[in-house]
Amino acid sequence: MKSVDLQGFAEAWEHCKPFMVKALAKSGQQWDIEDVWKDIEDGEAVFYPVKDGAAVFKIMLYPQKRMLRIWLFGGKTGTQRANLDAVMEAADYYAELHECEGIELLGRKGWEKVLEPYGYDYKSVMLVKELGG
Repeated sequence: MKSVDLQGFAEAWEHCKPFMVKALAKSGQQWDIEDVWKDIEDGEAVFYPVKDGAAVFKIMLYPQKRMLRIWLFGGKTGTQRANLDAVMEAADYYAELHECEGIELLGRKGWEKVLEPYGYDYKSVMLVKELGG
């Protein structure tokens, strides 16, 4: 079942949309909120609202494995830590549901320390060179 088919989706999306926009602004601006909406609507991503924020998950298919990616996570300032337990539990659930071999997250360096208690290990770094103006 797609996220958009769940009861209360529209209200939760409107409430959490500003948090997602803020998270997108910090992620390198490869996507905008309409891109996220389209992936959720098409069933390519799962929207998971929490009390004062939300996460968006995607299944990443690699040649040798299937991974759940925590694509976006944002929330009301000061509540991210409180919502993190719910998001991590949901990520575990969706990863098992979709027979993933693991969960991945691309994010700022600070996430390494925050996610360590949940069993996440540092694996790589992504470097980006912006071209043009």
